[in-house]
Amino acid sequence: MFSFLGITPEQVRQLREEHGIYMLESSRVNVAGLNDRALPRVASAIRRVMQ
Repeated sequence: MFSFLGITPEQVRQLREEHGIYMLESSRVNVAGLNDRALPRVASAIRRVMQ
């Protein structure tokens, strides 16, 4: 299952470069691929780039 986060290409770049989280520049991400260990780290990184 995929979802669009609605973040900017610059925020996507930050997630890639600063947090090692990869998604399309459109912010499309595979949320079904997140497991219990990865989800808190990914959510925290998204929160940081959105502030």
